[in-house]
Amino acid sequence: MTRFIAVALLVTLSGCTSVLTSARDTPIEDDRGTRSLGSSIDDQFIETKVSVNVNKAHPDIESQGRISVTSYNGVVLLAGQVPRQDLLPLAEQAAKNTQKVKVVHNELTASSPLSLMARNQDALITTNLKTRMLTSGNIPGSRIKVVTVAGVVYLMGLVTQNEASLAVAEAQQVGGVQRIVKLFEYID
Repeated sequence: MTRFIAVALLVTLSGCTSVLTSARDTPIEDDRGTRSLGSSIDDQFIETKVSVNVNKAHPDIESQGRISVTSYNGVVLLAGQVPRQDLLPLAEQAAKNTQKVKVVHNELTASSPLSLMARNQDALITTNLKTRMLTSGNIPGSRIKVVTVAGVVYLMGLVTQNEASLAVAEAQQVGGVQRIVKLFEYID
């Protein structure tokens, strides 16, 4: 019975190629700017694993730090605050040692955690920028991740050089932005 199902599946799948070939006039092109569902799920797992691993790298990171971990296509951003300078490389190494992490951008600072008011301002900046990008007809806002910490806007995603320039120009129009850091993967 199992062999019959396997053979039937192979016949069905090979037939799909014939149907697609005859139904299309042009080759199927990949959209290099999109992530697969699996890649999106991997990023969620990466964020969880890196968060746990960074917090467990030293007790002071977990008890006195405030770290935001963001992953987009295996590119990890560490942003936030740790209590001492010597903890910065520990956090970065913990992130790098996590499976499926391609690159780590360590943007942590040695300082006390931001106040609730500063974090709320960062959330407002992120919301304003995402809204502007999603309503713009020229920026692929759904392919760009925006993270704001202490007024610094980090932009991540799979974009062309032109799309990156447009996103940066849009970020420059948002009030409260202190600096813009591009962490894009370019697809052109």
